[in-house]
Amino acid sequence: MKLIQGCFVFILIFISCSTQDREIPTLEVGQEFTDSNVRVVTIDTFTVRLTTFKFDSINSSNGSRLLVGKYQDDLFGEVASESYFELSATSYSLPNDAELDSIALILGYDTYFYSDTTRIANLNVHTLLEDLEPEEDVFFNTSRIAFDSVPLVTRRYIPEPRDEDSLHISIPIEFGQEIFDLIQENDINEDNELRELLKGFTLQPGAMDNASVIGFSRDPENTYLRFFYSIPDEFEDIEQNFDLFINQNLSVPRAFNHMGSQVSGTPLEQLTDQEINLDSNESNDLSFIQSGAGYATRVEFPTIRDIGELQGTGTVLSAILELRPPTDSFDGTLPIRDSLNVDILDQNNVIVGRVRNGNGAVVARVNEGDAEFNDTFYQIPLGVYIDRELAEFPIVEDALVLYPQNYNETVDRVVLGGWGNNDFKAKLILTYAIYDE
Repeated sequence: MKLIQGCFVFILIFISCSTQDREIPTLEVGQEFTDSNVRVVTIDTFTVRLTTFKFDSINSSNGSRLLVGKYQDDLFGEVASESYFELSATSYSLPNDAELDSIALILGYDTYFYSDTTRIANLNVHTLLEDLEPEEDVFFNTSRIAFDSVPLVTRRYIPEPRDEDSLHISIPIEFGQEIFDLIQENDINEDNELRELLKGFTLQPGAMDNASVIGFSRDPENTYLRFFYSIPDEFEDIEQNFDLFINQNLSVPRAFNHMGSQVSGTPLEQLTDQEINLDSNESNDLSFIQSGAGYATRVEFPTIRDIGELQGTGTVLSAILELRPPTDSFDGTLPIRDSLNVDILDQNNVIVGRVRNGNGAVVARVNEGDAEFNDTFYQIPLGVYIDRELAEFPIVEDALVLYPQNYNETVDRVVLGGWGNNDFKAKLILTYAIYDE
């Protein structure tokens, strides 16, 4: 109670200093105002509660990317992703006189990467031991399929996702010779028959890697297992190829990514259930977001209804939420996204809707601020949402959730300062019109 009283002493002082008889930028339809008794005040002292929670699982099979790699993060621990996929063919047909020359797994870069691509990485190609069949029609970021512990091949490389179009991985010819022969002999004529011999592949990062996470395309035009063969000719052999690829047109997914982070020893390790919230004041006044692994920031305004204590009738003209990532939490290697999704959560941290205004879905966008002081922050227009919260009866215990776009196929991370963070304080700036006092 003392905290509430103290809050309103500050608000009343703020009001006494506010500009009176200002032009009101926006009024609700049906409201009548008179210039003589309207005051517009700006209040930025409402508590903004930030907490971190973790989604139990994320659908990682409905994307367009294979994501593989590993790096070490001071705040999120060991961040890693591994890919699983099954292969198909348009048709199973090879000339009777075709002779296999070589085999290669071609992984087409899709330009996505995160962390340091100047470091050498290891990519291990393993064969699957089980069919790639989901239990619930989808695969999640927590899913895994058993695979041969001995890699078919290991490719040591420096990723070049912006400068090269693909990564070429030579496959031992003896591995593919049997597949080639059975297709040529019409013993493999469909996907199910291929699956009996080759259930698929998984791409695993090196166990000791501290490099980057790289995105490869699932598109059959960019990623495929290619059999290079030649047909003898009188003067010069005719060179051709046969491809196996990820079929994305099937009702059951044929690829997914296992993504996560090892957070032992960090504040995040206690988030073992989706309903657990880690308050920013229990994690160095910071809140955390990380795609793939499932971490997201929950935002609440526990004192927003205290504005009803102000004398007179009022209406929200605008509400802007500003959230600041500490300057040492991002750089060119670990960049922050220029925008974040803003959705509505229920009390169990289940997404129940989008935040919208007259312009459509609300998005948190980065405002670079004052470059001289390196003032980078996210701005979120919440006027419609706050107005609804104030009018809501009975009161519903919902909240906002912030997370990046492409949440199910990236490992982007964002760190935000909480309400108690003196240098990077979360702030709700409310512009409020008071009349009929």
